Amino acid sequence: MAIRDITEGELKLAVSDYLQFAQNQGKLYFDRLNSGDFIEVRGKTRRRVTGCRKGTADFFVLTKYKCGLWIPRIIFLELKSPRGRSTPEQGAFKKMVEDQLAEYHIVRSIEEVIALFD
Repeated sequence: MAIRDITEGELKLAVSDYLQFAQNQGKLYFDRLNSGDFIEVRGKTRRRVTGCRKGTADFFVLTKYKCGLWIPRIIFLELKSPRGRSTPEQGAFKKMVEDQLAEYHIVRSIEEVIALFD
């Protein structure tokens, strides 16, 4: 029996749960970054909310631990399914992040995320 590939949506839920658990333990801070425009509905009122720019990574993480050292880390995580490809806007975002000496990782499994924070 073949195991099906995890979808990007399923991976986002798993990563969000993992990061929330680590944040609850005081190990890191994270936010889920949403790009594009959204319609917010409050009762009878509707308004357009602008999210992050196109190409922005899926998650932003702040932590202070790497390879046994207590150093600050600014990390952006872009989640992809096993066959997912980056867009030109994501490539530009990656370059901008790395030019600012932050980390940018494309991850395709929860195991890859866990390895980044061990």
